[in-house]
Amino acid sequence: MVRLWGILKANFRLSIQNNLLLAVLYLLIVPVLRSIENLNEVYSAECLEQSVILIGILLIVPLHAAEQGAAIREVVYTRKIPQWMILLIRTIMAIIILLFLTGIFAEIMILENCTFPYMSYVIGTAISELALGGVGYFTAVLSDSVIAGYLVSIGYFLFNYLGYISDTNIFWLFSMGADDFEAKIWLLGISILLITITLIYMKKKKVC
Repeated sequence: MVRLWGILKANFRLSIQNNLLLAVLYLLIVPVLRSIENLNEVYSAECLEQSVILIGILLIVPLHAAEQGAAIREVVYTRKIPQWMILLIRTIMAIIILLFLTGIFAEIMILENCTFPYMSYVIGTAISELALGGVGYFTAVLSDSVIAGYLVSIGYFLFNYLGYISDTNIFWLFSMGADDFEAKIWLLGISILLITITLIYMKKKKVC
């Protein structure tokens, strides 16, 4: 248990701590950029899916960034714990934090007289966050470039925001406003698939 806590603490500091601060700062800015008061279900969904989900990019995409330097990578691959397992631990931690931050923001919206199904919207938003970040995470690891990961995630968001990905597409991020939660099931499946492929890739890469 002591060793597990040490691993969690070390990886939190290495790959999540600074990104968490950025995510919190961003969420504090959201109410300045758009209203979060007295919103109905449709506008609440719009706020969560078009603003809050961007923390998925901040928290998920750079999970492998610390090891992308050649010198650090050599040290990493000599550790007893394989890198794919370290990434799995970081991913789980990041998902828990995403749920926590999204839940807090949604609760603040409820306190500001917004009306929406709290639990459904928190889970739906978290799934879109995971999908948005997962695409960049997958790209960052396979290309060994966190910048490429950021660009892909940002591009994915813009394609949705500008309407190039429509409500009939399984990659649609903004389905809650249309009361379509079936799309979230597809997004969750895609996210799990991308993360699984990423971890398998790292496991094979370690062996090679």
